[in-house]
Amino acid sequence: MQSSAVRATPQWLRGLLSEEFFDACAVHPAERKNDKNHLCADCAAALCRHCLPHDPSHNVLQIWKYASCFVVRVDDLKLFDCTGIQSHTVSDHEVVFLNERTARKRSACAENPCAACARPLSSGHDYCSLFCKVKHLGESERGLRCALRVNRKAAAAAGEPQNGKRPRAASSEAGPSCGGSSGKRSRKQLAPARSPFC
Repeated sequence: MQSSAVRATPQWLRGLLSEEFFDACAVHPAERKNDKNHLCADCAAALCRHCLPHDPSHNVLQIWKYASCFVVRVDDLKLFDCTGIQSHTVSDHEVVFLNERTARKRSACAENPCAACARPLSSGHDYCSLFCKVKHLGESERGLRCALRVNRKAAAAAGEPQNGKRPRAASSEAGPSCGGSSGKRSRKQLAPARSPFC
């Protein structure tokens, strides 16, 4: 991905496109089924099933495998506009590929090539994957910003009032706070409250 696109891409999206999902979780190495198949967008951290339950206010995406590639459900990807990305139906759910797919034949002369990698697509689509849309729109920071959806937490981090109230800042501004692979879960505990009868 071009440097301009990287600079304009938020941390959670960079992690989503670069993380090696389904590797063993470093936080839970002794647990069974500890493959990292979730990503917390607020903490920009990959999670395994043992890192959950997670903070219910955080936006956690589940990653799936389809045709040996990583995919995410369109309905779960609330922070990015997937319009134009060729989708596929898996178990009654619409999914998109995360990364650029290897193809035997690529040609800019194809009837409907991917705008980023020239992979042939079915009509009505512009990109074969989320990565290709980010890469193509990343050539213009304005184009990428238009595809990023601002949720309530992002508005809070920007200091925008909601319903006349100014909510708390998003947790992602304070850095990783979950038990994902980007940082070990904190073991620090609060000191017990002193008894009033002591």
